[in-house]
Amino acid sequence: MIVVFLAVLLPGLHWDQGPEAAKALKQAAIERLYVPADQVTAWKKEGFDAQPFDAARYLKLPVPGVRYQMDLAAATNVPWVDANGWRFERGRAQNIDRRYYYSVPWHKAALAAAEAYASGADAVVHPDPRDLTALSRMLAFLRSIDGPRLPALANIGVIDDGSAETGEVLNLLARRNLLFRVVHAPDPTLDLNVHIGSTEYPKAEAANPAAFATSVRQKLTDEKRLVRVYGSDVVLGRLEGNERQIRIHLINYGGGKVEGLRVRVRGPYPHGTLAAFGLSNVKLGDHAASVDATEFTIPEMDVSAVVDLRK
Repeated sequence: MIVVFLAVLLPGLHWDQGPEAAKALKQAAIERLYVPADQVTAWKKEGFDAQPFDAARYLKLPVPGVRYQMDLAAATNVPWVDANGWRFERGRAQNIDRRYYYSVPWHKAALAAAEAYASGADAVVHPDPRDLTALSRMLAFLRSIDGPRLPALANIGVIDDGSAETGEVLNLLARRNLLFRVVHAPDPTLDLNVHIGSTEYPKAEAANPAAFATSVRQKLTDEKRLVRVYGSDVVLGRLEGNERQIRIHLINYGGGKVEGLRVRVRGPYPHGTLAAFGLSNVKLGDHAASVDATEFTIPEMDVSAVVDLRK
């Protein structure tokens, strides 16, 4: 049986300020436009294939980004990443045709679009009007790298009971770039299966999700991790691939550029290319592939970078 992986829809735009902005939206090359139901006809007259926006059909997501919390022991500010990738994975496992909605403040629209695209989520973004240009640039970047999607890669299975406690564990695993898949039963093809409430993973331990995620990492071992990111606590990765190639989506939640990001992936991939949002003619640095792993440096990245590696 041949399986075909289709390209994911680019994130759509929810616009509620009326068709007087039609010129700006045309310049932004918006393809998926959602407007209030009573404005659909007016937008169609402007040449848009506008669709009515029904909030009841969407799951509203928290705003992605970083909050800095004081670490009293170290007297420093520690970044807390607010990311939604774990929510997408949880929803995907429920086998529901789920759609997602972001309503984000200024400077967050491009990040929201990049996050949704990296996870293959069907999402609509409602931006601050001042963010229309930035969102347009991100959609153009995503369009330039878009193509048939490869299967998502993970080597940790988590049996999800739907509880908030398990959700927080999923969140911490994702934040630490421990790539997991939500499963309904242990999957023997994965390196590690986590069943919260079992003898090996008591529910009491999951009450401290940070310590629990550390325990999962130790049981998996760093050698078996599919991806490791060095040089930033605010860049999260997602992998897709098959036996010949992988694609690494890297999302920077920090709000500023990251320089000298070192990445290690499991497996030998001697050939690679880099595409980075807002940057041109960028190449992987110090690219080295061995039998067990491949490492490379991303000289600079803004919100999003995509690395394609081949054997």
